[in-house]
Amino acid sequence: MAYEIELKAHVNENDLDRVTGSILGIPGVKVLGSTSKFDIYWSQTEDGDPVFRTRREMNADGPMVRFTAKPSKSKTEKGTEENQELEFCAPDSQWDRVLSFCSGLGLQVCRLKWKKGTGYMVNIDGFPIHAELLDVRFLGWFLEMEICPESLEGFDFDSADRALRKLLSMVGIPEEDVEIRGYNRILKSIGKDKG
Repeated sequence: MAYEIELKAHVNENDLDRVTGSILGIPGVKVLGSTSKFDIYWSQTEDGDPVFRTRREMNADGPMVRFTAKPSKSKTEKGTEENQELEFCAPDSQWDRVLSFCSGLGLQVCRLKWKKGTGYMVNIDGFPIHAELLDVRFLGWFLEMEICPESLEGFDFDSADRALRKLLSMVGIPEEDVEIRGYNRILKSIGKDKG
């Protein structure tokens, strides 16, 4: 079981070089390299709520398939997400079998999402933060930041939220650019939830 505390914010395409430079200027930053993610969300019906996600991902570790279910998730009014995740990976060579397996169970594709960009690791106030500067198809650029604690026992959510927002400030993205809606909800609202 994994946990994540996440925050995402819009990035103006004209500010990409400045934001990238600001991230690279953070002491101790580690560049993780390019990432590309194609997500399929599966449901009992074509327009139902997702049960789980399959992701075909390419990053510095090579291609892989990732299965993710989120049995518990919440979001604050200020846009900070808290998710509990069940996740496992399979070799990319199994992608066609994954699709056959899911559709063979009678599941339907209810959402599609594409993201590509660059990943970074930074440490802010003792919190390791995985940050990605991503182009989300149909939605534009975002800075996604997440803290993934091993356990929630004794975890200080308020301090984690402050660390995420401090990183946001360090790269010059204003608080009003935080997106409080999930990508799927936005894509659905513009009629692009299936590409």
